[in-house]
Amino acid sequence: MLRVEAHSRLHLGQLDLNGSLGRMYGGIGVALESPKIVILAEEDDELNVFGHDSRRVRDIAGDFLAKAGIRGGAKLQVKETIPVHVGLGSSVQLRLAVGAILASLHNVDCEIEDIARIILRGFRTDACLGLFEYGGLVVASGIPKEFDRPGADFVTPPVIFQHSFPDNWYFIVVTPETATEFRAKRDHISLEVLPPIPPEDVGLICRLLTMQLLPALLEENIDSFGQALTEIQWTIGKQFASIQGGLYSHPSAEGILRQLLNSGATGTGQSSWGPTVYGIVEGKQAAWNSEAMLHKYLEESGVRAQVRCLRACNHGVCLEKSERED
Repeated sequence: MLRVEAHSRLHLGQLDLNGSLGRMYGGIGVALESPKIVILAEEDDELNVFGHDSRRVRDIAGDFLAKAGIRGGAKLQVKETIPVHVGLGSSVQLRLAVGAILASLHNVDCEIEDIARIILRGFRTDACLGLFEYGGLVVASGIPKEFDRPGADFVTPPVIFQHSFPDNWYFIVVTPETATEFRAKRDHISLEVLPPIPPEDVGLICRLLTMQLLPALLEENIDSFGQALTEIQWTIGKQFASIQGGLYSHPSAEGILRQLLNSGATGTGQSSWGPTVYGIVEGKQAAWNSEAMLHKYLEESGVRAQVRCLRACNHGVCLEKSERED
């Protein structure tokens, strides 16, 4: 029996929605210790899937087997999955995890990039592929502009930076539970409807990344890291405001992030399209205090949300032989 484990991620921002230099998108992301995907697989003549989100996993597995030209099936037990449509990277991570375990089960010799080309055509992955493979903090440089069109071949965004995240830096990750009109339509949004992104904003994001955020990570200066993160997020939020209804996609997000800053977070942001938002704090006790103050704020404000206190995951996908689990 094989076991695959892949982790969720926070999306810290996109690099370039202007494309004047010939590349589009790019992104910054951090892998999280939880929530995660855990799938067990063993050989079977047919495809049988059990457990969490089994219908979705069955569709992905059938798609991969067909496109990879693999004859035969598999018995998949889905032990854990990442919540969908909340900004934690569930779609890409799940497809890669399913592809990786099926390729290994059927002794198909392929790299993660090969799996991505089979299973991720039509997906915009930004830093997700690098996070799946390496974990930690990843910066990916986007794709050539000519591949940013419907029906284009999948192109792997090159990873231009990867580094482990400090063990004593914690994310307070908050996912509001109330559905919004934006959440229902997010999968059908085209970035082509965005107003033109000013080159000076793209330049500011890239300068903040290279001259503040990454040096702060290497020097473990969480104050400087948080300042850069917040400004990157604010700059990006302005560009998406016309689509998502403001700097953030959920009406409670601004109040939550303000509370996180007031309770010790050095930086805040929204992950992808949201509604998940987060703050970053140094030290376990400070993280617990911030989390407790946030719970009090949410209760007093009548906001229902799931709150997690999490560290980064500094390794990529784990694929290994496993003993049978009940």
